[in-house]
Amino acid sequence: MNLSAALGIHSREVVALVGAGGKTAALYRLAHELLVENQRVLATTTTHMRAPGAGLGWPLVVEPAPEARLQAAAQALAAHGRVLVAAGRTAEDRDKLCGVPPAEVPALAGLADVTLIEADGARGLHLKAPAGHEPVIPAATTLVVPVVGLQAVGQPLGPAIAHRPELVGALLGLAPGAELETEHLAAVLLSERGGLKGVPAQARIVPLINQADQPEQRRAGRQVARAVLRARGCIRRAVVASLQQAPAACECWQPSAAIVLAAGAARRFGRLKQAQLFEGRPLLARVVEAALGSLATEVAVVLGCGEEQLAPLLGSRPCLIRNPRWAEGLSTSVQAGLAALAEDVQAAVFLQADQPLLTPVQIDELLACRAEGGANIVAWRDRGEMRSPLLFARPLFAEFAALTGDVGGRAVARRHAGEVAYIDVQDRRAHADVDTPEDLARLESA
Repeated sequence: MNLSAALGIHSREVVALVGAGGKTAALYRLAHELLVENQRVLATTTTHMRAPGAGLGWPLVVEPAPEARLQAAAQALAAHGRVLVAAGRTAEDRDKLCGVPPAEVPALAGLADVTLIEADGARGLHLKAPAGHEPVIPAATTLVVPVVGLQAVGQPLGPAIAHRPELVGALLGLAPGAELETEHLAAVLLSERGGLKGVPAQARIVPLINQADQPEQRRAGRQVARAVLRARGCIRRAVVASLQQAPAACECWQPSAAIVLAAGAARRFGRLKQAQLFEGRPLLARVVEAALGSLATEVAVVLGCGEEQLAPLLGSRPCLIRNPRWAEGLSTSVQAGLAALAEDVQAAVFLQADQPLLTPVQIDELLACRAEGGANIVAWRDRGEMRSPLLFARPLFAEFAALTGDVGGRAVARRHAGEVAYIDVQDRRAHADVDTPEDLARLESA
């Protein structure tokens, strides 16, 4: 998925990039992607911005007079499809451009399909909290992209990592030299004194968690995205990216759910298998723990048969959903689970309550595959056979309403066989299910 798609950029968008950790790289990456899509792109700044290198081939308009800027920008767009507009150059550094007044942005934006604005400064560092006069976000902005750099994670808070480290420390309640963690990056993004500062009321907010250049940093970026989305505020999308790669590697993370289907009577087992112990813990509790430890932003457990016995095993952490129609089959539990989800949930992972060796890894791989490529169905596959758990995106939720009897997501997946993104099973034990007491005994003895 490219950066433009991950951020959800539309035609006539006015995009303001703020924060630290790759704003300028993001601006040029977006411009390149949009030009390939035949979009006319106008880039500018409302603060200061380094002029593009000659190798980037940007037509540059540097004019002190607004009317001259507007006329020259229109000519450059007509000739080249892109232009970078500035009001001048700084006296101390002639390679640094001076920004245009925010009130001028609507006129400039009227010339282009997409307008990209560097609306903050960070001196090339990985994290920042804005001063009183920052950021400078025009009122016409439709999308604000707060940026953080994952290279800050694990580093001491100080001027080598953070721009205005004293403000970052005050925002986070950290002393100079304290080690920065993923939760701190999330807190900066969610703060009215950080990533949310100065955002116009009508603008969407999509954080860009950059510098996910290595697997460890990508895992950290996903943790930041989960924390931001779980906050259930004004942010409904977060992007984890490595802008240093060519093409950029981007993941679009949106609210998601893990739904544990645990309402059945377990007739093949002969008794309520969800409550049976495996390595000292009930089967159901083990699966729910895996769901709670995953990147899903919410967890729901559908109960029916034996609800009074099972509910106390789970405490108050997951959302418990009662399915009074459980005896009619699996389809009713799937429907009950989907009906209970928040409206902003964009994907649901269905888990069975009888896979005691399932871990967050198996859930997260499904969610990551969806975030990377946008597939509407993601499934595990072992020797050509589909295995649980499975992921379905919101565009398919309506199809579950028509299911009846003991039928679940595989029926929907079969109708969309050509659209399924598969992940091959590497650890078969993690996907092992328990249908009979003999299955449970085999797992215990293995």
